[in-house]
Amino acid sequence: SSREGLKGSRNPMLGWVSSFALGYVSKSSCELAPCSAAIAWRGRPFKLSVCVHSATIESEADAPARQPPVVIVSAGEKTKETELGDWSSQEGGRWCWREVILLEVSQHDEAVVTLVCPQRYDLVVAALALPARVVGEACFPIASILERLRMEDRDIDGMVYTTPDIGFDLIRDGAKVGRVHLSFETRQPPPQKSQEDTPWCNLSERNHRRKAESGLAS
Repeated sequence: SSREGLKGSRNPMLGWVSSFALGYVSKSSCELAPCSAAIAWRGRPFKLSVCVHSATIESEADAPARQPPVVIVSAGEKTKETELGDWSSQEGGRWCWREVILLEVSQHDEAVVTLVCPQRYDLVVAALALPARVVGEACFPIASILERLRMEDRDIDGMVYTTPDIGFDLIRDGAKVGRVHLSFETRQPPPQKSQEDTPWCNLSERNHRRKAESGLAS
């Protein structure tokens, strides 16, 4: 009977030690190795399609008479550019592309979109190329784009995560000089906003909160 009493007195202590160890291990594992939802985005680059729609230049009412611009998109270590834009007076007067640029990025990268006008003069015997003129640029973190991705079922193509058309102000010397319209697509699901959504993250903290709430309720 003494052994049974001793055995019964150890069970609560063993249970407390087990729950403490489990909570500590789960907390450490979340700190040292991020949960599966975070791993998919933090440690691994992914393909992001940048759909370049159009751009407006506020200071150029005579835009059709000027050299058509190109859009340059940089993110991480990659830089790509579009073809020359086409002028459209039917859309309120703007340069249009409807091109897709594919980049490999991570959520911690920053994207830079630059509107550039190549300059060249056609002489009688040859064409003289001059340095390109930068109209303006827009900067934004990739993470801000991921927050706006929404799932879209495209039948044969399957599930794609897309954003709506987003307008970015083009800035030069601290002043707004135009606006560029882009949208974004990827086949990778967007990251979770909180680690609370996964069962093993912050287990010890959540157990502590539950015990505190049950104590207040009693």
